[in-house]
Amino acid sequence: MLVARSPFPVVALALLLPACHAQKDYPAKDSASDSSAPPVHIDQVAACDNLDPHHCLLPWPSDRYLVDDPAMPTGKHVAYDPAAIPAGVASGPFDATPYTRLDGMSAASQILAMFDRPADLTAAAGHESIELSLDPASHTVLFDLTTGERVAHWVENDAQADSADRTILFMRPTGRLQPDHDYAVAYWGLTDADGVLLDPSPAIAVLRARGHTDAPDVEARWQDWQDMADTLDAAGVPRDQLQMAWRFHTGSDDTLHKDVLAMRADAIDRLGPAGIGCNVTSITDDFGYDASRDGEANSKDYTVTWRQVSGTYTVPSYMTSSSPPALLNRDGDGNPVFKENAEVPFTAIVPESLANANTPGPLVTFGHGLLGDAASTLADSRIRYSAEYQHAVFVGTDWAGMSTPDLATVATILGDVSRFPYLSERLEQSMVNQIALTRTLAGVCTNNPAFQTADGTSLIDPTHRYYAGVSQGGILGGTYLTLAPDIDRGALIVNGAAFPFMMERSIAFSPYFPIFVSEYPDRVDRAILLSTAQQLWDTTDPSSYLQYTTTGLGDIGPKTFVSLAAMNDAQVPNLTSDYANRTAGIPILQGSARTPYGFDVVDPATASTPPTSAYITIDVGDPPPPDGNEPPTSDAGGHSNVGVYPTSLTIMGTFFNTGTFVVPCNGVCDPD
Repeated sequence: MLVARSPFPVVALALLLPACHAQKDYPAKDSASDSSAPPVHIDQVAACDNLDPHHCLLPWPSDRYLVDDPAMPTGKHVAYDPAAIPAGVASGPFDATPYTRLDGMSAASQILAMFDRPADLTAAAGHESIELSLDPASHTVLFDLTTGERVAHWVENDAQADSADRTILFMRPTGRLQPDHDYAVAYWGLTDADGVLLDPSPAIAVLRARGHTDAPDVEARWQDWQDMADTLDAAGVPRDQLQMAWRFHTGSDDTLHKDVLAMRADAIDRLGPAGIGCNVTSITDDFGYDASRDGEANSKDYTVTWRQVSGTYTVPSYMTSSSPPALLNRDGDGNPVFKENAEVPFTAIVPESLANANTPGPLVTFGHGLLGDAASTLADSRIRYSAEYQHAVFVGTDWAGMSTPDLATVATILGDVSRFPYLSERLEQSMVNQIALTRTLAGVCTNNPAFQTADGTSLIDPTHRYYAGVSQGGILGGTYLTLAPDIDRGALIVNGAAFPFMMERSIAFSPYFPIFVSEYPDRVDRAILLSTAQQLWDTTDPSSYLQYTTTGLGDIGPKTFVSLAAMNDAQVPNLTSDYANRTAGIPILQGSARTPYGFDVVDPATASTPPTSAYITIDVGDPPPPDGNEPPTSDAGGHSNVGVYPTSLTIMGTFFNTGTFVVPCNGVCDPD
């Protein structure tokens, strides 16, 4: 396993640095390369990115693993040397084949680098001082080489580092980067806690002096690196003080969205305007009724639902199998193709309020939480209360790829990250499943007797269709809402984006990490493997879709939504909710308990142009989480309950009914 390499040769560095930081000894920035000088030897491994000796895949992400490919939208495709990717203790070498379908690095990447010791970030941009990253004097720089602009970000040292000399320096953009753009990352003038400047890597020391190395991968990027350094220098980032600098190109959205959009188009044709089939298998009236609690049936409260309906609906499947583990069924060109019509389970709840009124209500497609399932989620009294409050029929299906039936597959992935396509490709099918669910329930299911009262009145109003999802359902709901042909309005409750970013800060993922740690015991390996997983996750991660939700994606949309967050959420960190909603480009509502960097704040009651989508955080009283990239040790419950607080229900109910926002708060919003 290629994890790290020995420290760079001191003799070679001494030849380049006669005094510790004597920049005056370097050639002037406009000096040409002296090709007659012998190349400087640096410690290197052929499979690695030899800009950094601390780990084979650092710095990350990097153009090191992009090769020219005129057939791809960016003109490149990803080509990892499998020997560069950390191998598992038992699972062995990494299979990098699925990555060759990508044409750039993830625009939602975590950006990783490492020095011999942790950087002192006291004066650097943190998540509460992001504006410092745009200061011309900032020693951490993210630069869009395509537009010539600095990009807002924040930095942090890895709170989970195994040791000080193996501490990752994370750079975190405030939102998703632009697709098919060139980016430069630069660190200069950073010191350690004692005020001593951090040393550049051997390759960076040679490159900034316009010298050459004997590392083929470094030399292949020599001119691109020099052009980047000159551009940074002109923008006020001194090339002769660079401690680490590199460039990367983000992949195109044409490539990321290709499979899902092709499946979507084919599925819509097959589904027709009303879906293919609806098969009701069970009906439970007075669902949730407990005589000892509720008394007589005529005194039932909102914890009792008029009817629970279970069944299956017909979905065009593009998987090799309708049960996990499975991959997309691809043709010889790698495109997903229709395999079969599959029967997929669904659960629906019909509220007492609609049955008593004998009138139809909206259809709300509901998304469940992390690795859960639709049936148990819709059985939860809090969700059933919400259905009563909204006077709506709630329906749900499992998120294929990230649901209870996928737990065994997820466990195998944690033990062999090469198997990640078994999750990411099932998630692509899940978007088709959700599209089919809404269309079928608003179509051929509408007049099924299971959804009718005794006089034959259907309680589903197929003309009013919304989406609501909580936790994982709020996260993946951002993708689904963007893609859904039959829904224009949604509520994303405690949502976020960029799964690897949120996983290390979420208590919800803590139970799953021991498997990952046992198979990949090195902390840096794990951080890099999570980062590579983002590249495949991008095909359905909301970070790849939210920028299109409110503007439209091709012939889809635009859509409107409300994003509801819980202050100090222990499961979906507020920082990832901020990231998601900055990516979507929506404002914050007046009354929000938080006003993070980069958002406009609007009062819908007085705004000349009221918002059509918006973000708000409710102060639920949960304690603050750790400041770094580690999970809280306890969950005070705000995450699970914020969606059914009166404040939240009022905001969502008004938005669903009118498409407008009313914030029922006197000052900062709290649960009441």
